[in-house]
Amino acid sequence: MNNNRGQIVVEYVLLLVVAVGLAALLVSQLVSRNADDPGVLTLKWHELLKTVGDDLPDSNKTPAKQ
Repeated sequence: MNNNRGQIVVEYVLLLVVAVGLAALLVSQLVSRNADDPGVLTLKWHELLKTVGDDLPDSNKTPAKQ
């Protein structure tokens, strides 16, 4: 009976190590704020902010009457 209890602890620790390793990998690849190699989500967010910040006018609309 004690052997089963030890196996449960070992399996729990292994699952915890895998989960923490996977989380660290996702964070480093998706949301890294490293200037040389930004994460995918950080890069896309920066591009979105730059697009919104440019605030280009609509070119196909007629000018408003004054």
